[in-house]
Amino acid sequence: MLVGLWVCGVGAPAAASSFEELLDKGSGSLQFLAYDTELGLRDNSLLNPGNLVAHLPGGQTELEARLDLKLTTDVVVLSLKPRARFEWRRFGEEGAKTRLEAWVNQGSVTVFPLSELAVSVGREILTWGPSNFRSPSNPIYFENGRSNPIRELRGVDVAQVTYAPTSKLTLSMMHSFGDGLGGWQWEQDDDFRALSLLKVDYAADAYVASLNASKRWAHERPRFGAFGQATLSEALLVYGEAGLRQGSAALYPEAQPTPMGGSLLPRHDGDDRLFASALVGGGYTLDSGYTLYLEYLYNTEGYQWAEHARYFDIATSASAALTSSSPASSLALQTLGAALNTGRALQGRHYLFLQVQNNQTDSGPIWQLRYSLNLMDGSGQASAYVEWNAFSRLALFAVGVINHGSNRSEFHSLLSRSLLVGAKGYAL
Repeated sequence: MLVGLWVCGVGAPAAASSFEELLDKGSGSLQFLAYDTELGLRDNSLLNPGNLVAHLPGGQTELEARLDLKLTTDVVVLSLKPRARFEWRRFGEEGAKTRLEAWVNQGSVTVFPLSELAVSVGREILTWGPSNFRSPSNPIYFENGRSNPIRELRGVDVAQVTYAPTSKLTLSMMHSFGDGLGGWQWEQDDDFRALSLLKVDYAADAYVASLNASKRWAHERPRFGAFGQATLSEALLVYGEAGLRQGSAALYPEAQPTPMGGSLLPRHDGDDRLFASALVGGGYTLDSGYTLYLEYLYNTEGYQWAEHARYFDIATSASAALTSSSPASSLALQTLGAALNTGRALQGRHYLFLQVQNNQTDSGPIWQLRYSLNLMDGSGQASAYVEWNAFSRLALFAVGVINHGSNRSEFHSLLSRSLLVGAKGYAL
């Protein structure tokens, strides 16, 4: 555009003026992070004996750069969020491994043909809902990324149209055509399937409600999700969130005449059984500014008592075969690999979650305490996050996690603890 103006004789002063106006409509920030994570691997893990299956590092140091650019005009919004990360992973006697990667985590073009219509294409993070523990209404991000404020969720490639006929009602149509890890995808591999989604949102003064229906372009059947929240007073917020679908590709333990005593198989892949996840919760803000959240999640895709016991019975046999170098060690390694990747985000059916945090607008350090409890096997995970602005452009942070339970439990099957400490600074 600027070159055209110059060729047409408008002149360099006009071109410079237009460029300055364009810069005024843009914004940008550059953030650098440096942090170290130490992992406490469980010594007698049944799923990862001797760290022979998961190959987890004992610790790793990471350096990361996050650049955020945005340009906003009356008819178009451009955003770009490239990332670069260097990792140094430490494996004890095996030595260390390094990795350098760069990617675009988010980046999109949004145009507004009408004041109530927006059309966009690019890479986005499509999260929604009020829940802190998990997001059962979201077919893309059941893990909503709120457990560790330092980590970013990976964006997905999506095209979407959003129509808002009134200030309270919004209709959205989305099509996710890539997992954010590479080029244009449709059904190129076993790990990704394109997804189409229709979402309806209604927002009143004290109430919010949302419904969505989605379909992955594979053998998966349509899925439905919903959430709602109500502000009952200045201090009390209540909410609920749910998801429903037919069939599941998750692996379930089956008794079979194998050296492990069974196998993990996709029992309900493509069948008519309905699977639901539902969460109810609320938040209460005290006069001090502290907010308490309490949530309960029911997940029918999780294992029942007998399945939970059979799962760990198979893992016990496979762990013994792998560490004894028996003729069945190859099958044992394969079995434990499947046990670590069953295709489900949660293993159980009933969970209780508690979160306490201070006022995020306080001038001092911000902090957050979280606790998750698997009501079936009694295992739990406690975590704490704190961030302190040491200087105007430098903040220090730490995330600590402690897991408890037996070696036949979900939260304490791999890690006993972890500690992340680091700093982040802003160059722009």
